[in-house]
This record gives sequence, C-alpha cells and structure tokens, in this order.
Amino acid sequence: MEKRLTPSPRTLDDVDLQSRETIGQGWGKLERFTFRHRRHEGGWSDVVTRDVYTIGEVTCVLPYDPALDAVLLVEQFRPCGLVHGEATWLFEAIAGIIDPGETPADVAIREAKEEANCLIYDPVLIGPFWSSPGGYGERSYIFAARADLSSVGGIHGLDHEHEDIRAVVVPLADALAAINDGRIRDAKTALMIQWVALNLDRLK
Repeated sequence: MEKRLTPSPRTLDDVDLQSRETIGQGWGKLERFTFRHRRHEGGWSDVVTRDVYTIGEVTCVLPYDPALDAVLLVEQFRPCGLVHGEATWLFEAIAGIIDPGETPADVAIREAKEEANCLIYDPVLIGPFWSSPGGYGERSYIFAARADLSSVGGIHGLDHEHEDIRAVVVPLADALAAINDGRIRDAKTALMIQWVALNLDRLK
C-alpha cells in the first residue's frame, strides 16, 4: 500500500499522438484523437481512438458569507438531462467561460456579478479540475470566495446568452444536506460545498 498518493512521472513524450481531427463544430468543438500511450508496466498501448468535446476553459465560484454561514447557489435549466429524458433544472455554483485575456479569478468576479448581482472578495483557488476526463476537454478553475449575501437573491442572467438564473442563498448545513438527499446533482458543486465546510478558516 502506498503511503502517499504520487502521480506517475509522465509527460507528452509518453503519448504518441497520431492524428487530431475536428469532426463537429457548434457551441463547442468535437475532436477525434488517435494515439498510443506508455503503459504502467512498460511498453506502449494499442492504438486508441477517442472523441473529446470541449467548450473551453471555465471558472466556477462558490460565494460564502461567514456572518450568515451561508452559500450562494444558482438554479437554471441545463440540457444534459434531455439525453436521458429528464427535465434538469440544477442547483450549481456560479460558472462562466474564460475569455481571451481574462484570468480565472477575473471570471469568478465577473460571473458572480452577472449571475447573482453578488460582489465577492479574495477568491481562493481550490484547484483546476477536469469535469469528465474520459470524453470532455473542459478544464475548470474552481474557487470559493467571501461575500456579503444578506441582500443577494432573485432572477438574473444575460438575455443575449439566453440565461434565466435564480440566485438562492441557503445555510451551509442545508447545502451539505442537499448533496445527500439529491437536491444537488452537479458534481463540481458538491465538491465545492464540501471543500468550504472543511476550510472555513480560510474564508473568515
């Protein structure tokens, strides 16, 4: 048993990328990669073909109010459930695509204002994470940030981006309970709520 989780020492030299082809382009891009990679026990894998869909790099932020011990979530319709015949209005952390010239922290501040009319302070980077690494190229920069949530709420969003966003402030304890009872079904949001609960001292 390993006593510490240690990544394998790999670089792009350990990947033999044989082709990269764009096979679909809309809001995002669908690419087909053909490659081999070095195996853990030595040698090379068989040639593998995988399709990867990417919209871009994104920032996500969970505002937390230490005075209220509360977090801000947003609820909006997401098309993911249409694949499975579900109506998916989901509670999530605030999120947005990183535009050229922006830092991830810049986007956290901008999106908090756009999606909830919320001012955040001193965003703390939880980390960059892959959303679904088997077939999705999105890399998410995830933050938590202090905020005064005493007057935050209501309906927000940009019309030209077809946004219809409900901002909701709830006690941190209820957000944690919502992970367990199924009201929160977005993986990154569950991670962020649990991180805040474990790191309150960094946000006070």
